[in-house]
Amino acid sequence: MCLKKVFSLVNDSVKIKEAMDVAKNHIISSKTLLDMGQYRNSITLSYYAMYTAAYAALIKKGSNPGTHEGVLSEFARLYVKDGSFSHQIYKTFSYAKASRKDASYDFSINFSEDLAQNTFWDAQIFVEEIEKLLLIK
Repeated sequence: MCLKKVFSLVNDSVKIKEAMDVAKNHIISSKTLLDMGQYRNSITLSYYAMYTAAYAALIKKGSNPGTHEGVLSEFARLYVKDGSFSHQIYKTFSYAKASRKDASYDFSINFSEDLAQNTFWDAQIFVEEIEKLLLIK
């Protein structure tokens, strides 16, 4: 194996670890916001926890999509389609993306505690499953 490839693998491992650390921090922040009644912002950070964890998994496969939709579709193609990742858990990522879009752009919506709580729980499970997939603790 050439030195350039070895360096790339080490660099990718660092990026994956850093991304997963960010995802876990988003989970912590989402819970804090949920407890404060800031449901809109909690939903947003729950989604970003999922997005960042999915992105970390894509780094492992050498994929670097440039959009949120790209991360969603590439993750499905590389992990869900072959059964490496639960389709049911993946669907929560898609739902969270739609909720995050509403939270970011539709200011007329009042988000419920139930939606924020469920999105938070889904994000926790999603990030934990990505950790298992990547074998990171």
